[in-house]
Amino acid sequence: DDRFASSAIRDLLHHARREDIISLAGGLPAPELLPADHLGLLYTHVLDTVGSQSLQYGVTAGEPALRGLLALEGSGDPDRIVVTSGSQQALDLCLAALRPAHRAAIAVMEEPGYLGALQVLQARTYELSPVPVDQDGLCVDILEDRLRNGLAPTLCYVNPTFQNPTGASLSRERAHALVDLAERYGFIVIADDPYRELYFDEHRPPDQLRDSDMVIRLGSFSKTLAPGLRIGWLDAHQSVVARVERAKQAADLHTSTINQLVVAEAFGDKPWWNNHLDDLRTRYRLRREALSDALTTHLPHATLANQAGGFFWWTRLEGMNTDTFLTTCLEMSSGGGTAFVPGSAFHSGAAPSDHLRLSYSTADPTRFDEAAQRLANAMERAPAGKEGN
Repeated sequence: DDRFASSAIRDLLHHARREDIISLAGGLPAPELLPADHLGLLYTHVLDTVGSQSLQYGVTAGEPALRGLLALEGSGDPDRIVVTSGSQQALDLCLAALRPAHRAAIAVMEEPGYLGALQVLQARTYELSPVPVDQDGLCVDILEDRLRNGLAPTLCYVNPTFQNPTGASLSRERAHALVDLAERYGFIVIADDPYRELYFDEHRPPDQLRDSDMVIRLGSFSKTLAPGLRIGWLDAHQSVVARVERAKQAADLHTSTINQLVVAEAFGDKPWWNNHLDDLRTRYRLRREALSDALTTHLPHATLANQAGGFFWWTRLEGMNTDTFLTTCLEMSSGGGTAFVPGSAFHSGAAPSDHLRLSYSTADPTRFDEAAQRLANAMERAPAGKEGN
């Protein structure tokens, strides 16, 4: 079924397992930064204190302890929170709950935008209306023009902070304008924000999207704690929550009870949590700078998009078809290659792109210089890759 197209990133990860490949493709947390020892202690603590109840079926909306903690960080109302099996499930459940019964389902989508959102929107047979992204996030003025000309979307999906793949953050002015448009034209804004805690400046970026019944916020512990826990959440108006709960009951009944309780212990211990986040920010900042230095040295003509957090450098190689370039990089027989995600993967159409997404989160930073040198070597050896854009 074409609705369930394979993920370009997951396909790439298959090639990236080769020993001769340095992978800057997948946006995974660094394995050495996953707090395995601490989580092991918390599992023991939960089993000792809660016992077999932690292994039992749970409430569809999520464990009250975790919902209460999440509410303190968001709307303040635990009844607006649904805990999900990762934020990807939260998005899928929202799409199921919001889909109109008697008209086309249309989604405004950032372009370039998060590949996982493109996949689930297509699987749910939403018609996509892509809107460009620049250094200040979604180009809300272009969206407004389309709305005035008759576009009637069901929803608008955005990564408001350190967007995947560009690293851009939605400006305050655009965020306010976007919510104004949602309230005026009657569509939902789904704000998926997994990277907001991974900032590299001194202060945490503010939540630019004001509170509104037309805004659904999605969050995740996959980037800040551990993706294997599969704990995400949504914060939405109670009318949406009721529909999402029904959809979740049909999907999986509830999210893992013991995993929720372990996350509540970690997240609720603010001294530990804050120290953990500070360490992640420091370590990922150093990785970002190391990859930037390597790219500047070996690919001086590459353009890096400004970003202040997250996992990625959005990089432009002017005039290069990065799909063709990726094939060249993976097929290099001497010295190995470097894997990345070509920019076309983040577009709803099939047009080639001269951008690529490079992740500094997972690979060994001591190999960033070698990875960049390999990219430079591939550019010299692959003139056929320099196709029109």
